[in-house]
Amino acid sequence: MRRGSRGRAADEPGVKVDARSERWREHRKKVRSEIVDAAFRAIDRQGPEVSLREIAEEAGTAKPKIYRHFTDKSDLFQAIGQRMRDMLWSAIFPSIDVSTDPAHTIIRSAVEQYVRLVDDHPNVIRFLMQSRFAESESAIRAVNEGRDITLAMADMFSNELQDMELDGAAFELAAFATFGAAASATDWWLGAAQDTPRRLPAEQFVDYLTTIMLGSINGTCEVLGIRIDPDLPLHEGVTRREQVA
Repeated sequence: MRRGSRGRAADEPGVKVDARSERWREHRKKVRSEIVDAAFRAIDRQGPEVSLREIAEEAGTAKPKIYRHFTDKSDLFQAIGQRMRDMLWSAIFPSIDVSTDPAHTIIRSAVEQYVRLVDDHPNVIRFLMQSRFAESESAIRAVNEGRDITLAMADMFSNELQDMELDGAAFELAAFATFGAAASATDWWLGAAQDTPRRLPAEQFVDYLTTIMLGSINGTCEVLGIRIDPDLPLHEGVTRREQVA
């Protein structure tokens, strides 16, 4: 009987190991998330020049433990960028509805959420833009996490207007252009130093950035030969220019 029992266990290899592996994966995921949380707090408080030692102290652990959960500094850097992307995603997309909202409302709502997050975590934004303690390739990947948001919005616009058979590449180009404009404008608005005052009140910055974004969209529409009425729901407000009296 024991032999049979051992045989059955041998026929079902890895059952217990798989359960342990799953628990370990969940543990690693939890600890990684806690370290990223600590990194946000440390950067928020101490600025973009924060050291890995200071992040470890904020996390209540030692530097070597960080390397058990992140392959290197660049891995941690990218995780911080991904966290900011997820925070942006969670803030922006519930606030817009491309099927019912006018273009101006969509862009302004997205900009408002973005500026609020930047204002809440200015040092994290500076940290990402200044590529602190990361190799250039990983820094670019981390900053590009934000670009994913604009590309997703471009896809939403493109899908909503798919009946017009518009050039999807043009929307992608507009997304890259608006991302670059927003990043540069944010860098200017925040200033380089931690104690630099905002160069405009937040509400005014939202106004200007919304106008810049809409300008990029309208420029793309000009190339595509269409016009967007900023005050009508997107699918109702788009017409081909030859249809405009």
